[in-house]
Amino acid sequence: MFFAKKGPHLAVLLGCTFYGMTGLFLVHIRDMPITSIIFYRLFFGLLLIMLFVLGTGRVRELKPGKKKMSLLMQGIFVVVNMFFYFICVKETCVSIAILLEYTAPIYVMLASPFLLKEKIGKENIAALFVAVTGVFLVIRPEGGFSEFELSGSHFIGIASGLFAGMILAAIIMNVRILKTEYSEFPIAFWGTAISCLFMIPFAFESPLSLIVENMPALMSFGMASVGLGGILTTIGFANLESQTGSLLALIEPVAGVFFDVVILGISLSSTTLSGCLLVLIASLIVSFRDSSEFGGVQSDSAEKVESC
Repeated sequence: MFFAKKGPHLAVLLGCTFYGMTGLFLVHIRDMPITSIIFYRLFFGLLLIMLFVLGTGRVRELKPGKKKMSLLMQGIFVVVNMFFYFICVKETCVSIAILLEYTAPIYVMLASPFLLKEKIGKENIAALFVAVTGVFLVIRPEGGFSEFELSGSHFIGIASGLFAGMILAAIIMNVRILKTEYSEFPIAFWGTAISCLFMIPFAFESPLSLIVENMPALMSFGMASVGLGGILTTIGFANLESQTGSLLALIEPVAGVFFDVVILGISLSSTTLSGCLLVLIASLIVSFRDSSEFGGVQSDSAEKVESC
């Protein structure tokens, strides 16, 4: 019975698992600037979402209704989040960028009571503490952060990472706002389409021969990450409290570590393993909390989605 009610939770976890495959695809994409990679990632993700919409006969749902500005902002948020995240990666390192981006649950917990009228539960606060500690352990470099200096370009990097986390929080909360007007597929479609439109200038930043060479990896990357990942996380975020969704999204770096270990053969330290377990514990905390307090709300939401 518990798992029968966990559709939105599982959607976020599975979607973020697809997002966590980023490292698997990037190792197969060679000599392309990150801006070009982002465009094709969005383009092929959008293509898969469109195929889903056509296959399920939901084309009419794509017609923009109310909250057009929120739809536009969703696309802008996605592009801005990617931009500042990669600035952080460039100026610091991947570990610090992931840690700073996944401060998003903190911002969601602070803002959602005012923007979405959500209550802050003791379980959510406990889960947040456990999850952030776990993410820190998962992405912490072997030598720690001792070499990191808060000055010059590093300061720009850390500021960009924090801003990326704020934008990620805005993305999660905006899905909840859009859900009052749209079903999940239009939210996923328009958010991706608008983002892709902004990135068109970078489509041919790389030579055509290089694009063709990397095409299989780019297609797989976009369809798995933005396509499947985007659809599933949108379904989850739309039908969960934003606090719960943001906490469950912390599974992404754990999934990234899992794929690095199992497929890429990267060694796993005991510290990283401990961090993964903490994130999983946090996910269970918010899942069981929702099972007792929000099961009825989620069932109503599921019925509305099915009737669309």
